[in-house]
Amino acid sequence: MTRSIVKGSAPIAVVLVMVGVAALAQNALTQLGLTEAAARALLLGEIQSGGGVGAASKLADAGRAAYRRVPEAARGPVTTGLFAWAKAYANSPAVEAAYPRLRTDAMPERTHDARTIDEEMRKQLDDMVAAQEPAKRMAASLPAADREKLLASLKSQEDMMRSPAVQNAQRASLEATRAQEKVKEDRAFQVWEQQFPADLQVLFTRRLREFLAATADVDFEARKQVIRGLGGETVGFVQPPGYDEKPWQWQHAFVVGREATTAARTAAEAWLKEIVP
Repeated sequence: MTRSIVKGSAPIAVVLVMVGVAALAQNALTQLGLTEAAARALLLGEIQSGGGVGAASKLADAGRAAYRRVPEAARGPVTTGLFAWAKAYANSPAVEAAYPRLRTDAMPERTHDARTIDEEMRKQLDDMVAAQEPAKRMAASLPAADREKLLASLKSQEDMMRSPAVQNAQRASLEATRAQEKVKEDRAFQVWEQQFPADLQVLFTRRLREFLAATADVDFEARKQVIRGLGGETVGFVQPPGYDEKPWQWQHAFVVGREATTAARTAAEAWLKEIVP
C-alpha cells in the first residue's frame, strides 16, 4: 500500500513542477508586456536570423524595451521565467517542424553556370556569330565595295574570336572566374551550415555559448555620458575605454542590469548542461 502511494506521487510531482514552470513562464511574459504570439514570433525570428557574428537581435531589442517596465529587483525571477518559456517553446514540436523550412529558406543559391568551360566558350562564340547576322543581312543592300568591306570586317572579327590566342585567353578568364565563384559559394555554404546546422540543438548550443562568453565580464558599475560631436549627440561609456565596442549581448546585459543578467546566465548554463551534459 505504501509503495503504491509513493509510485503514484512521482507523476503528480512532475505535473506540479511543470504547472509551476508554465505559470512562471506565463507570468514573465505578462510582466514584460508580451503576448504568447508576439514572444513566439520573436523567438522564431531569432532562429531565422542565424545570429551572425556581430549581428544584433530583434528579440534582445524587444526584451530590453520590455524590461523597462519591470523594477530591477524583480528582473531576476522574470528572466528565469522567460528562459523557462523560451526553452519550452524552442524545443516544441512547432519549432522543430518549422526549422527545416527556415533552414532551407536561408540556404545560399548556387550562382555559377552549370555549363562546362567548353560549353560556355561555344555559347559565347555562337552568340558572337549570331550578333553578326543583322550586319550581314544589311550588307546585302550596300554597294558592292562597301558590302565586301563590311563582310571582310565581320569575317576578321570571327577569325580573331576563333584564334588559339583568343580562345586560350577566354578559357583562362572563365576558369579564373569559376574558381572565384566557387570560393565565394563554398564560403557562403560554410557560414550557412554554421548559422543553420541540421541539428537544432547544435544551434541552441552555439547561441547559448556565445551569450555566456559575451556576458562573462559585464561591468555593471560602468557609467555612461552624453558625448557631443560633429555628428550630434551620442551616449557612450565614460570609463574605461573600449566598452562601446563590446558585443551586443554585453551591451544589452548592461542595460537590463545585474539581476536579469545573473538569472539569464544561470538559466543559460542549466539549459546548456541539458544539451551537452
